[in-house]
Parts: sequence; C-alpha cells; structure tokens
Amino acid sequence: MDPAKRKLYIIAAASFIALLAAVYFLFIFQKKPKAPKPGETTGEVQQLADIELAKRPHITMTPTADGAEIIISIENMANFDRIDYELTYLADNPQALGEKITRGATGTDVNTRDDKYKKSILLGTASRGVRSSDKGIADGKLAMHLFKDDTEYLSETNWDLLEVSASTQVLKDRTGNLQIENLSLGKNYWVIIADTVGLPEGQKEFDHKNVIGPNYGVFSIAPEFVKPADLSITLSANPTQAFLYSFSNRDSSWKKVESSYDPSNKTISAKVNSLAAFVVTSQ
Repeated sequence: MDPAKRKLYIIAAASFIALLAAVYFLFIFQKKPKAPKPGETTGEVQQLADIELAKRPHITMTPTADGAEIIISIENMANFDRIDYELTYLADNPQALGEKITRGATGTDVNTRDDKYKKSILLGTASRGVRSSDKGIADGKLAMHLFKDDTEYLSETNWDLLEVSASTQVLKDRTGNLQIENLSLGKNYWVIIADTVGLPEGQKEFDHKNVIGPNYGVFSIAPEFVKPADLSITLSANPTQAFLYSFSNRDSSWKKVESSYDPSNKTISAKVNSLAAFVVTSQ
C-alpha cells in the first residue's frame, strides 16, 4: 500500500476511535448511576404506608407517673436495616409568658436486630442531676426514618400527652376521632394517645389486610376502670361492617371487643374496661 494512503488510514482510524471515546464518556459513562456507599441511600424517600401493615414497626409511648418522661418502645423491626427517629413537641417558653418553643429528642441508637428497643425520653431539660420538666406540652410529633437497602421510608404521626384526673369525663385525641367517655379512675394519671404505626409481631387474631387505620394506642400506667367506659372511634373509611380488637401492653394479649358499628357516621362504639391499643377491622 502506498505509504501516504496508509498514513491517511491510520489518522482516520485514530480519529474515529477518539470520537467513539468522546461519545462514550460524554453520553454513556456520565449517565451511569453512582453506586451508593455502604450506609448511604440513593435519596429516594417513600412513605411507610407503602409497606404492608404487618411489616411496619409497632410503637408504644408510655408516660411515667409524673408525666415528665416518655418510655418509647419499638418492636417488629427486623424488616429494616436501620431506624432513626425524631420526637418533637411544643412547650411553654419559660422565658416568655404565653409563647411556645419547640422541644424534642432524636434517636439514632436503634438496633433493628433486637427484639425490642426501649428508651426513656425526658420532656424537659436536665443539668447536674437537676431536672426541669416542660409545661404546657402540645402538638407532639414522631417522625421515623426507616432504611431498607437503598430506600428510605418516612413515617410521621401525632401524639397527645393528656392528664386524666378523677373528675375527667372525656378523654380524646386532637382530632376527636377517638373518644373515651365516663372514665372512672381514682386519681390522676398521665396518658398518651398515639398511632402505633404497625402491629405487634406475630399477631394472628385477624388479617392485617382488613385493618382500617389509624391504629390508636392509648398508653398509660393507669389500672383498669372502676366501671366500664364508653369508647367511640370515627373511622377513616366506611365499611359495611366493622370489628374492634384491643391489645394490652401489660400481658401482650389480644381481645376481640364486643362492639356496634354505625355506618351513617362511620363510628364504632364499645364498652371498655381499660386503656389499650385499639384496632378496627372490616372482617
């Protein structure tokens, strides 16, 4: 081959290869997703509601006798690699009468391999062994960040801290969808009403696919009532029939509660003997 033509062919081939390399790096290589490092996620955040109810963690939040602390408990965690949470609320500002300030605590020490996570959270401040409890606590929120592989799931629920006295006749959450009337307690107790998020692990009393949320947890160290109280729950859906179950944290037992359902106002009613977690199903 003529040396001049050979040189021309070599230059053309080199130019073509350089062009292919440029196209690869500009349009193909740069579009490949960057693999996340261990412990990182892709940035995708989904709602925990996308996960079936039986696989969501079960949350309890029990106030201490003086209402100054919350004992938070998380169970049924094995479906997630990591769980973090932020518990926040509004409290009276001790420096400005009539104003509220945001208080709270975070949790990054949850080991999802454990059967249960349990921690005491002070509703206030502590310094050198001296506690100062917050007053006027309102608008409690629990945000949970749950990680599975490369995906983060978010759960945001409300909680209400209430003091029930011997003269209290009605206990209800901030929405008014859960009410307990005609209470009969001999002294004052602190109560938290919160969404349990999920169900206790291994429950077989009902099919979780038939649950009509939210699942209300009414948490307290209060004993059984002197006489039965009247419970009513306004549902988020309107099934043709509804059934009520209660779960006792004291002995981890389920009970099907005799109840009546009024579809005209989507309300299920029952007589109850104690505070508990309440779950409504359509079958």
